[in-house]
Amino acid sequence: MRPKLQYNLQPIRVPSGWTVTINNLFEVELTPETSDWFTCSVLLGGVRRSSGHCFDSRVEPEGDPNGEFVIDFLKIDYDQKGKPVKNSEVFLGEFRTKSKIEFIKKIESFMIES
Repeated sequence: MRPKLQYNLQPIRVPSGWTVTINNLFEVELTPETSDWFTCSVLLGGVRRSSGHCFDSRVEPEGDPNGEFVIDFLKIDYDQKGKPVKNSEVFLGEFRTKSKIEFIKKIESFMIES
């Protein structure tokens, strides 16, 4: 059995059809005391294979309590076996904010609208 973590995973609304592929986002604010919880290369990532929409998110600079939450929005083509097609990534845009609430709202709205 794994030890209990100090913080719970951040609640997030995930619509049907979406898969959260990476979840390192915890229910804690980014401060100097908690910056170690924001040192992963991807905080939260998701994909909707039916449309090819996906996102990755992080804090830049990594683990910096004064950093920004960053989300990259992409579209990827998949082959008939469900594998990503090499070099098919299309960058749809980026979102930056210092607000964790706005960061979560933007991810949720992207999933709902895509």
